[in-house]
Amino acid sequence: MSFFLGIDGGGTKTECVVGDEFRVLGSSVGGTIKIKKVGEDAAGEALEIAVGEACRSAGVAPLQIARTCIGIAGSSIPEVTKWTYSVLKQLVAGDVQVVNDALVAHRAAFCGGAGVLVIAGTGSNVLGINERGESGRAGGWGPMISDEGSGFWIGRKAVAYAMRAYDGKHSSGLLDAVMKAWDLKTIEELVSTANSNPPPDFSSLLPAVVRCANSGDKSACEILISAGNELAQLTGIVIGKLWPKFSKIAVAVTGGVFVHSSQTRQRFAELVRAEHSGVTANLSPVHPVMGALSMARQETRSILTS
Repeated sequence: MSFFLGIDGGGTKTECVVGDEFRVLGSSVGGTIKIKKVGEDAAGEALEIAVGEACRSAGVAPLQIARTCIGIAGSSIPEVTKWTYSVLKQLVAGDVQVVNDALVAHRAAFCGGAGVLVIAGTGSNVLGINERGESGRAGGWGPMISDEGSGFWIGRKAVAYAMRAYDGKHSSGLLDAVMKAWDLKTIEELVSTANSNPPPDFSSLLPAVVRCANSGDKSACEILISAGNELAQLTGIVIGKLWPKFSKIAVAVTGGVFVHSSQTRQRFAELVRAEHSGVTANLSPVHPVMGALSMARQETRSILTS
């Protein structure tokens, strides 16, 4: 019997699943392994803990793992891929495959078939694969220039809206929520935190923005609806690349923004369906880690050599 490890390394958490050819045997959820966010040492420790816990829950030793597939944001950056591969080769036996987080999420959604997968978590990204096996993407170029509709994008917008309210001397529930979420006491502290380098975790503000929106705050609602607009536009770009003529197209979603914001989900679905009549949108978020496990079970060669 062979054992396989699937990993989804997101900007907020890391999920691991251990299975044999047919069953899921164990799993774990740990901290982020995004080295740009927490550094290599903390990321390496988080990955080691997550893999160890998943293996223990499965009753499988890391040296029994035949193949591992990890989907990680930023895999197109050589240093990220090399670091991830190097750390995993020290933790588990067998082949290691490092791929983009969108690819494992797409596999989880469509089992290797055609469709468009929209990610809106800490970052955002849209990946489509058509019936001819052609792929296309949009967004996902990092939080400073892209990642529209993501948790980071929403949090940054929330701070901007809060400061605009402050400039206009308007009372703002959003400003109060941001200050509370970041445990800040003064506007000066907020300005310093928001403009720090490296930037703060704007995505951590998502729950506060959602709570404000659910309480009727107009600015928060506008931000979350705008996120739906942005994600729908990115989806339309990918559809236009891969399905230039009328087609039936399956769209799936994943990520914390879709999980927590009904305003974003609804706006996204309305726009995508209005623009593309052949679209079937599944708004129940998929679990990317299961796509990573599926890819680990395949007879794949590692994308790097030891």
